[in-house]
Amino acid sequence: MSETKTTEPARDASVVTLAARGDRDGLAAALGRGVAADEADRWGVTALMHAAARGDLEMIEILLAKGADPRHASGAGNTALMMAAARGQIEVAERLIAAGAEPDHRNRWGLGARDWAAWSERAGRLGAMLAEAD
Repeated sequence: MSETKTTEPARDASVVTLAARGDRDGLAAALGRGVAADEADRWGVTALMHAAARGDLEMIEILLAKGADPRHASGAGNTALMMAAARGQIEVAERLIAAGAEPDHRNRWGLGARDWAAWSERAGRLGAMLAEAD
């Protein structure tokens, strides 16, 4: 009879790594230990940005409840809203805007969420929603 092993999330995994993996339980555990929801990697990318790109509303709610800033921009000036827009994540974009994300924010190349939305397969609907939010 083989033994079934359960794995626990690595205690040293950052919230950014956990979000990139889609590990909600590990993320919630890390945040419960007091890790900052806005912890960023060396490029300024946060867990909220990964969750937005993945379209993971549940993870986004966890992060927002723990104080993640929807206005945070990476070193290049990109935001969670831009990540959601690029992937056509309409519901995520709406939630981030409701939480205070700035639809008119531009990155260092002058691109905003509407520009990123143009690359998604939901460009028309998402672009209209972002234009209305401006």
